[in-house]
Amino acid sequence: MTRDEIDALLRTNGIDLWGVGANDPRLPLSPDLPRAISLVARHQPEVMKGVEEAPTPGYYEDYRRLNAELDSAAAALADALRSAGHRAKTVDATIYDYDTVEDWADAGVFPHKTAATRAGLGWIGKTAILVTGLYGPWVRLATVFSDIDLVPDTPIDDGRCAGCRLCVDACPAGAGRDVAWHAGMPREELYDVRACEAYLDNFEDLGSVCGICLAVCPFGRRSARSLA
Repeated sequence: MTRDEIDALLRTNGIDLWGVGANDPRLPLSPDLPRAISLVARHQPEVMKGVEEAPTPGYYEDYRRLNAELDSAAAALADALRSAGHRAKTVDATIYDYDTVEDWADAGVFPHKTAATRAGLGWIGKTAILVTGLYGPWVRLATVFSDIDLVPDTPIDDGRCAGCRLCVDACPAGAGRDVAWHAGMPREELYDVRACEAYLDNFEDLGSVCGICLAVCPFGRRSARSLA
């Protein structure tokens, strides 16, 4: 498959942005395949309204919609790659069997965001969210691994949030540490995941997802205005 063929397939399946990263060094919990194809789907800008103050049902529903679309697109791409003679393995957008997870901070979740930085799609912000240049952090992710011989895109290895700390100040859990990200840094230096988890326990009826730090990000707001 060519890049153009992959692009056409993914656009048809609702993917807004994608890129190719090298799986070297091997990403945690990843299969032994050399390429990580990172898929990005964008939240509807209108669902982010009101999320600046607290999680909302509208955001949770769009979160679920994007997860389903991402998984469907990833499966379609993997099937096409296999039909073309390549090996391929998908990693779902999220863990769906929440009842099996007692501690999300130590749940062994594949780092889609790291794969996306290797594919040059964005950087990690100050509350450990992926920030894309085109859509800000108003996105969800999935990943497809393959042995297809595609040239990797140029990775992004450093944060581009500069002095902005809006997400840090808005986080009701106080999880952000106002530290600039760089590739390979331990998550604990950037972000208190257990503080975030404790706050999310208050919103089990909304899937224990929040979105406040995404909603306040100026990159997301800027993209909503420019793409309206």
